Amino acid sequence: MTPATLLDDRKQALRLKRFLMASSTYVLGLTILSLSTWLGLLPLRGLAILAAAFVSVNLALLGMFRSGLNLRFADPSLTALQICVAALLVCLILLVGDQLHFLAGPFYSVLFVFGMLQLRPRELIWVEGFVLVTYCAAMGLRIALFEGRLDLRVEAVNAIVVVGSSVWYALAAGYISNLRERLRESMRTIAQLAIRDALTGTWNRRHLDALLESELQRCARLGQTLCICLADIDHFKAVNDLHGHLAGDTVLKNVAACLRPQLRGIDELGRFGGEEFMVLLPGIALAQAQACAERLRRSVAELAAPQGTDACVTISIGVAEFAPGEPATSLMERADQALYRAKSAGRNRVVAYALNGAVAV
Repeated sequence: MTPATLLDDRKQALRLKRFLMASSTYVLGLTILSLSTWLGLLPLRGLAILAAAFVSVNLALLGMFRSGLNLRFADPSLTALQICVAALLVCLILLVGDQLHFLAGPFYSVLFVFGMLQLRPRELIWVEGFVLVTYCAAMGLRIALFEGRLDLRVEAVNAIVVVGSSVWYALAAGYISNLRERLRESMRTIAQLAIRDALTGTWNRRHLDALLESELQRCARLGQTLCICLADIDHFKAVNDLHGHLAGDTVLKNVAACLRPQLRGIDELGRFGGEEFMVLLPGIALAQAQACAERLRRSVAELAAPQGTDACVTISIGVAEFAPGEPATSLMERADQALYRAKSAGRNRVVAYALNGAVAV
């Protein structure tokens, strides 16, 4: 099962959980209706009709979620559909009991709150329009069905409550939707800060470790290859000491911007720590990874010195290939040893650590 499939499964499970939570309101509704029957406000036959409708609607929606049919809709959560169906059931309540006018307000309020927390303002306005149209139609039928048995003054007050609350919820929905969008944007920013290096914009060490573990698991599962490169900026401390930390920051950003275009879309680049970068190269053997590292080294060597300095920027790179069954710590240690040899040999060069322990410069 792919990560995307797992993510979809989690989302579908969350949608099903939300539906079951919404279904609990039907249980509350049936309890209220049963109490109304016990008090003589609703005929037993009317309760049976409403109970059958409630159960049928929930079974149908449950079947859509369990079968995946909901995924064919623009909104897989079926929020608007659930609200519209529930609104029709409220209309049915008004038509089977002449003394149940008092239920419209609170039942509609539950629907509006449910929609307000899930739908965008434009969607909620459309849904509330549907609710008002169906409510007005139900009221017209109600007056015709129970002619002479209704107190029209009470019906008018209830209509004002329903219409007024729908307008209020429509206005409140816009405010809450804006808050939701701002919260989502804040969460996206926080998520990026948690996995990105603030200076270079590349992955940070924590996320690199997670990516490496994920790639190693994939390699072990599929029998594929993986190489990593550890790149260290040569004489970086001297840049900071001679030209200041701002110049050092510029060098780091320039190197990161230089490395990224040289990599494939499936490759991963991150700041490993200090002046070190790590590159993950999935699906290629050591010779190809060494050639890629050499390309990276040459591109950095061609960088111009930061403005106002005479700093010549070069990098040394250590390359290692994943050995089947090897832990991440061992792979990184071999890459680090290759990097150490590259720097010991004079810097500005690539050293590869082969599986048999041989070193290639």
